[in-house]
Amino acid sequence: MQQIIRLRAFSLLAIAFGVAAVLVAGVLRGVWLFAVSGVAVLLLAKVIGDSTERLAARFGSVLGALLGITFGNSVELILALFALGRDLNTVVKASVVGGVLANLLLTLGFSMIIGGGTKGVSQFNRKRAGLNSAMLFVAVIGLATASIFSFFHFRQSGTKTLSVGIAAVFLLVYIGGFLFSYLTHRTFLSDVTGARDGQSVNVQADLLLLIAATIAVAFVSDNLVSTITAVASHLHLSQQFIGLVFLPLIGVAPEFFAAISFAKAGEMEGSVEIAVGSSLQISLFVAPLLVMAGLVMRRSLTLVFTPAEVAVLFLSTILVNIVSLDGETHWFEGVMVVATYVIFALMFFLA
Repeated sequence: MQQIIRLRAFSLLAIAFGVAAVLVAGVLRGVWLFAVSGVAVLLLAKVIGDSTERLAARFGSVLGALLGITFGNSVELILALFALGRDLNTVVKASVVGGVLANLLLTLGFSMIIGGGTKGVSQFNRKRAGLNSAMLFVAVIGLATASIFSFFHFRQSGTKTLSVGIAAVFLLVYIGGFLFSYLTHRTFLSDVTGARDGQSVNVQADLLLLIAATIAVAFVSDNLVSTITAVASHLHLSQQFIGLVFLPLIGVAPEFFAAISFAKAGEMEGSVEIAVGSSLQISLFVAPLLVMAGLVMRRSLTLVFTPAEVAVLFLSTILVNIVSLDGETHWFEGVMVVATYVIFALMFFLA
């Protein structure tokens, strides 16, 4: 009970800090506003992650999965929408790639390290990992297709139409994956989203915290995104690097904290599901929504990525497929996965 009280107290403090960040926006500028807003979003992301996890445990696999879809990547989506509203298309597309990389390599890698330190060798469901790997390859192929189309100049006027078509296909694949995983083949894939032992849930309190934290993120994100151009100029960083590294590190916080929590408890299957599942959400759910939002907002957002972005997506998917092929992992595999993320980050930093 005391742990629950502490969690609620932290959540209220995080929301209060988010409100304070909005109020001081008129005083702070540039890097300082970016830093304060970033910390606020990070704390609020932790609230969203904790509340979503507890509610998912309370409602079970199907409703819990729906909650995960709705709120699991809400921070990335909100940040990207505000960037899209300011016509920062480079940042938006980089944040999609960065979100996939951060979940697929950073979250999964640290989970493997912590899980390996807890159990030595951790096991997870090979069937589910195989399904997720296949969906990831479909996602990467889809994200690369518009880029290939644009690169060979087949018909530039068709790039936007192709992006919308791919976005529609992605949404259908994601819905199909949800139905397959949580309805038609739940037993076959071994459901991992059930309630965890000793977890007490106050549904009304968590729903209120979830809604309040999401609203606060929306307000704070406007501050954060508004400073991107100034911060990039002040720190001599490209907007691509900020979108690939800075924003995803903030945006994936809910998934990161939840995956680490599972790893500490020795439940690597839950960590793998969160890390890979969140990558699928970003590529098959968030990216299509951004393309559709671009149509509504009259922004020319397409799924055309740079060759480097496409390459790192393919390489990351192959690496995760290799380490998950045998259905077990250990801490050194986690070190290699995190090292790959660092290598990619260094490349984009120096680009």
